[in-house]
Amino acid sequence: MELHPDADLSNADWTKRSWDLPIHDAEGLQRWLAAKGVTLAHFKTLPVYRFNVDKPEFKWLKAMR
Repeated sequence: MELHPDADLSNADWTKRSWDLPIHDAEGLQRWLAAKGVTLAHFKTLPVYRFNVDKPEFKWLKAMR
C-alpha cells in the first residue's frame, strides 16, 4: 500500500490549521491577496481560512465579502 499524504488540498495543507500569516486585519489580507494574485473566493477554499474563520479572534475574517 502506498500512502499519499498530500493527495488533496486539506491533507496537503494540514499545517495550515493555525494562522501563521503576517496579517491581522481585513485590509491587510486584501493587500496580501492582491500582492499574491489570489482572489478572496479562492482564499476561502483553503484550509488556512476554513480552520480559522470561526475563531473569535478572526471575527474580521468571517465578515469579509
